[in-house]
Amino acid sequence: MSLLLLALVSCDRGGDRSRTSHRSEPRSSLGTSASGLAPKPEAEPEPEEEEEAPLADAPAGDTALVPEGEVGQEPELVAPLDYGLIHPTDPPPDPAALTLHALAGYEVVAIYDKPDLDSRKLGYLRLGHRLQVAGKVAGEGCPKGFHQLPHGGYACASKGLVVDTRPPYMFRAPTPPRVEDPVPYDYGFVRSWNAPMWWRIPNGVELQLASEERARLEALRESLLAPADASAEGAVATVAGARPEPAEVSAAAKLPAVDGLAAADSATLASAAVGSVAQDEELLAEPPVTLPLNPEHPWLERGFFVSLSEKIEESGRGWWKTARAGYIESKYLSQYAAKDFTGVVLDEGATFPFGYVMAKDGTRVYAMDPSGKLVREGSLERRSFVDVTDEIEIDGKAYMLTSEGKVLLKGDLRLAEPRPLPEGLEPWERWIDVSLAQQMLVAYEGERPVFVTLVSTGRRGSKEEPFDTPTGRWRIRSKHISTTMDGNTASDGNYSIQDVPWAMFFEGSYALHAAFWHDGFGRVRSHGCVNLGPSDARWLFYWTTPFLPEGWHGVHAHEGSPGTTVIVRP
Repeated sequence: MSLLLLALVSCDRGGDRSRTSHRSEPRSSLGTSASGLAPKPEAEPEPEEEEEAPLADAPAGDTALVPEGEVGQEPELVAPLDYGLIHPTDPPPDPAALTLHALAGYEVVAIYDKPDLDSRKLGYLRLGHRLQVAGKVAGEGCPKGFHQLPHGGYACASKGLVVDTRPPYMFRAPTPPRVEDPVPYDYGFVRSWNAPMWWRIPNGVELQLASEERARLEALRESLLAPADASAEGAVATVAGARPEPAEVSAAAKLPAVDGLAAADSATLASAAVGSVAQDEELLAEPPVTLPLNPEHPWLERGFFVSLSEKIEESGRGWWKTARAGYIESKYLSQYAAKDFTGVVLDEGATFPFGYVMAKDGTRVYAMDPSGKLVREGSLERRSFVDVTDEIEIDGKAYMLTSEGKVLLKGDLRLAEPRPLPEGLEPWERWIDVSLAQQMLVAYEGERPVFVTLVSTGRRGSKEEPFDTPTGRWRIRSKHISTTMDGNTASDGNYSIQDVPWAMFFEGSYALHAAFWHDGFGRVRSHGCVNLGPSDARWLFYWTTPFLPEGWHGVHAHEGSPGTTVIVRP
């Protein structure tokens, strides 16, 4: 997208260690319920941009030195002070040197380690973010010069960074992410097929062209066009289990600049225009601008999700501006209430066993009277957290005692399994264990469990299209406050979800990420990623390494700042 056009129109937060859910009140050892009805499974997203190669699984730092005068004592094994921080080659600038105002004028503005486009990428800024930067530095591949950022690293003024002596202007800047909330944006559900998304609010001629083309696409979708007419408009690609979709669309179909799709250029518009439309100089002179989403689908489909910025009324029509600076008529969208599930941050002395009630109808809570008889005292709903101690047998059945002395039927529970510190990790290092059999995640600091929650991993697919979550050991290699995920599957058809929150990629396109569109945690349902409730995903995002510098939208692990180890096992 044009930088000129944009200018014109346009620390570690791992949390406390008390046994509380993230951003909630303390739980008793019997827990509280987080159950809810699960909606129809949605498609699992895929990452929007290619990631860098995984890093070697090397220790993240060294143990602390023995204090002077205490030779012979055991060293205190604690994380280094710079654990999890990025380590740019050049140290961050003196705050007094940050004299210029800057604005991220592209959707993604890369942050480089050195003032050189060929140097490694440390992370990136998101469209609309404002910050102070240091003075211009000449560098390879950037004619307008590089500017150093407050936390280190450089952004290029020729690659989306708008720099001025006063705050640069941007027309209707997108809403920044709400990093303190479980989801960073509000979301809209596309409720109509072939909904056009624009780079700017269109004029009357453009709306008319879009309306005519949408009517044609709808007729084609509903198989109302004769085969001969359909072939004249372009081949129809049929996806098993999905609607027919034109493989090619007419010039008018390309008119609305769908978020991320190839927009029409002046020549295309000129060839499409007829009669008085061809004389519309405004239309020909200002074609829509390309927005990155999915170049294969120039129209949004029912079931897609978009992230929302603000609602606008203009010329008698209601519009939603997306967080990625697109515009959609409000009649095509429904606001979507994000779903959530909240795990438990464990206290300092937490020990196994602990877990969740997973019986379909919950479980009964018993007390034991002096004669040894069980007396019912209440019940716990499905997916309630429980902290248990010993296993006992009563009348041939296995029960678990809680830390409060209550009795629960063991068969109604799913208990986390303690895991040893992975080979090669330091005793203070953070790591994550994901059990596919239990659909449970436990986060550790060394050998100490610090967090537990339920997840949803890959559901059963087919031989041709498996959705299995891979097993193995990796390190997180990039983290994103949000990232658009889209794709196509034979079983589910096309899908697209803008700004999937708190994505932590660990292997290829596989990631730990928030899934705000379902509440099925504790059972398989994804296309291979590890789905988390938004609150849980956010907690892990700020607990895992590398830590995200303030103001950045994404960060990459690199040598000297490795990502947290992730182990996925059967």
